[in-house]
Amino acid sequence: MLVVCYGNIYRSAFIAAYLRQKLRSGVEVRGGGFHQKVGRPSPPDHVRMCAERGVALDGHRSRCIETSDLEWADTIVLMDRHNWLALAAMGADPAKLVWAGVLAGGPAEIVDPYGRAESDARHIVDRLEHAAAGLVRRIEGS
Repeated sequence: MLVVCYGNIYRSAFIAAYLRQKLRSGVEVRGGGFHQKVGRPSPPDHVRMCAERGVALDGHRSRCIETSDLEWADTIVLMDRHNWLALAAMGADPAKLVWAGVLAGGPAEIVDPYGRAESDARHIVDRLEHAAAGLVRRIEGS
């Protein structure tokens, strides 16, 4: 499973780490983004918010997705229309795409928390957690 967002420091970082920690079925999970600068850590405030939910991002470093990731993945979890357009431009198979917001039970898009107030960022992390938990339930069948 490939989880993507723009920068791979907030949304996809959280969902990928959550899935790696919670899935029992041996599903391989990769995260990535479209921002060309790689190796960036998640911001400290986001790392703290995620740690409060039991998701460790302190060692996370961003990476940029490549065409080989799209070929490798059976499922690609995306966050917003910008991701969808970028994936389409890279030739991603539309049948592999899953909108994280739909899994969270709400609007299809989960907005980028970059530059938003802490209260907004917390709401976004809530949606990310609901989406990730929904994926775990679907994969594990519980």
